[in-house]
Amino acid sequence: MKRFLHHLTYLLCLGIITFVLVCACSQSSYQDATSPASADCRIIQHPMGETCVPLNPQRIFALDVLSLADTVALGIKPIAAGIWSPREGILEPTPHLAEKIEGIALHSFSSQPNLEKILLIKPDFIISVSDPSMRGIYKQLSQIAPTVLVPWAEISRDWKQHLKETAKVFGKTELAEQLLNGYYQRVEKLKQALVTLHDAPQKNYSQPFHASFVHVSNGLYLNLKDSFSGTILNDIGLLLPKLSNQLALPISEESLAEIDSDVLFIGTYRENDRSTLEYFQRKPLWSKIKAVQRDRVYLVDFHTWYGFDFFASHAVLDDIEKYLVKKP
Repeated sequence: MKRFLHHLTYLLCLGIITFVLVCACSQSSYQDATSPASADCRIIQHPMGETCVPLNPQRIFALDVLSLADTVALGIKPIAAGIWSPREGILEPTPHLAEKIEGIALHSFSSQPNLEKILLIKPDFIISVSDPSMRGIYKQLSQIAPTVLVPWAEISRDWKQHLKETAKVFGKTELAEQLLNGYYQRVEKLKQALVTLHDAPQKNYSQPFHASFVHVSNGLYLNLKDSFSGTILNDIGLLLPKLSNQLALPISEESLAEIDSDVLFIGTYRENDRSTLEYFQRKPLWSKIKAVQRDRVYLVDFHTWYGFDFFASHAVLDDIEKYLVKKP
């Protein structure tokens, strides 16, 4: 009887050990299928949790223009990228990025990304901003490849912070600081150039000198301090101090006087938005705007001034230099 119990105990222990080993191996196999070994990746915390990012990914899929641009700015070239478009198959123009993203396969998405298209690319890493549409399919994305959703709404759409967060993902934090230092150096040069022009008696600028950006997209909107263009104009010292810390203020016919600046930059989103702009330009209050009276209204590219990425910031500075410094 004792021999029987001893034998039974042995079999039970053997069975338990076998079960534990099988479970461990199964779990290990699952982890290996979804993420690299810890020695070959860096652990990144992000709004959806924790992801083991490959140290040297070769087939990166950037799911939005912002992720694409800032990844390229950090010296990393994705194999493919998603571009939002009103109709799938039609790519929205991104003039400030055109040369910089040559050779990258672009895929247009009219709503959320097409998972089948992404799967066919066979990415080894996926990166995107953290927005509701991406969070909704994060589980499926992470089953295709390790996926990081970089903070966006969580950092109040701060384009400079987004560059830093993207740099953390790729271990490029020092490069991000260098890029931003270059931006601030250029801002300082523009400040000095504008001060020189401002002090020149023949320029007849008002005191003090301010500029605004209005975008037209099914209506007229004055961009405020928290907008992309607002942060840049504010860095240079051109933004109206009274503008609040928000993204944009809708402008009606009656509130055109809110656009109280010496220089006005305007960007239209779609072709048919030009007719919206022309509608406002025919209103009596339009002629009361200081920039209009001084013939200092400039049409600029909407996608650039609403870009939110590092390359767009320099393209906006290009426009400011072109129209406010180099213009005769």
